[in-house]
Amino acid sequence: MKSGKSLVELAKEIQRINEMKRDFVVPLDSLRAMSVEKEPTKKDEKPKRGLALAFTNGKTHYYDVNSWSGSQLASYTDIPKAYFDRLTTENPGLVADNVNHGFDRIRAAAKASRKPESRLIRTLDGNIRGLLSSRYRILDSHDMLEAVLPVMQKSGMEIVSSEVTDRRLYIKALSPRLRADIKRGDTVQHGLVISTSDVGAGSVRVEPLIYRLVCENGMISESAFRKYHVGRNQAEDDVRELLSDKTREMTDNAFWASVQDIVLASLKRENFEKEVDKLRLAANEPIKNFDMPRVVELAMKATGVTGEGKKNSILAALASGNEGAGLTKWGLINSFTRAAHVGDFTYEESIEMERAAGQIVELPKSQWNLISATA
Repeated sequence: MKSGKSLVELAKEIQRINEMKRDFVVPLDSLRAMSVEKEPTKKDEKPKRGLALAFTNGKTHYYDVNSWSGSQLASYTDIPKAYFDRLTTENPGLVADNVNHGFDRIRAAAKASRKPESRLIRTLDGNIRGLLSSRYRILDSHDMLEAVLPVMQKSGMEIVSSEVTDRRLYIKALSPRLRADIKRGDTVQHGLVISTSDVGAGSVRVEPLIYRLVCENGMISESAFRKYHVGRNQAEDDVRELLSDKTREMTDNAFWASVQDIVLASLKRENFEKEVDKLRLAANEPIKNFDMPRVVELAMKATGVTGEGKKNSILAALASGNEGAGLTKWGLINSFTRAAHVGDFTYEESIEMERAAGQIVELPKSQWNLISATA
């Protein structure tokens, strides 16, 4: 399992973000893109130019566009993402012209419809971390920690890994009380992955984690009954703008209370046993196709995993036997989870590979037969 941050490190970073973040609701009329010189990140590196947004709110502010807010900006101005990314590196002045042209088009449409356009700009450390609708419902990581940590700790869960990325906060925790054997000597433990985004990269998620003790890797379950997408960050109408601060606070408190309830419900033993039963069946489903590169290619296609580095890591894990899991569906599942942590992947890439492992459990029989049958 990727170690990420300790709970203490996580709490400090989330507190820092909470104190240092700045949010602005900016009328589109005062927003423009520009090319700026960026400070070198390495000692002997030459200055480079990059993309920034400028706006006036009492005074003029300049904030760099990062990878995530860049993807939001490209989508908002209807610029193809590959083109946007290439120009941001090669010719930020040209991409700024493209963005400003997009702003002009959106402003004209807003004027014609008599609906003024504004954006919520979330900033941190000189960067725009989120470019969002002005009606975006802010449910921050700081609030989530305050809601879920006491419940998890009271339930005896142990935080084993966490991370804060440009897009999301992740917390992985294990429950020492919930353990079972897939087969004799191959024990798994129940856990949870809880994640949220401050910047519009998806909703709050509470997902079951099946953690294999022999190799210390975890699979994120794909079961619809156990995979919770809680709430929606994006408001769908103007109602929230009309609520009082007190009503908004009550609404948010109710939301976080529902997340607490879901965390508690996910710790029921009967739900864990259902997942374990599926894995016991997987341990007895052999892969008869000995063309292992082909097996891995088909499994990656079925789960949406891409990349030669990931393929090589999964293949090496499958060939190793995965601590006795062997050439079975259980072995293939563990190949994805092991590769997620031994490969040179980001924390978020690791999470996605763990989710892919959970998808393998739920593959339709016909699709599994295509992967596992003799070529």
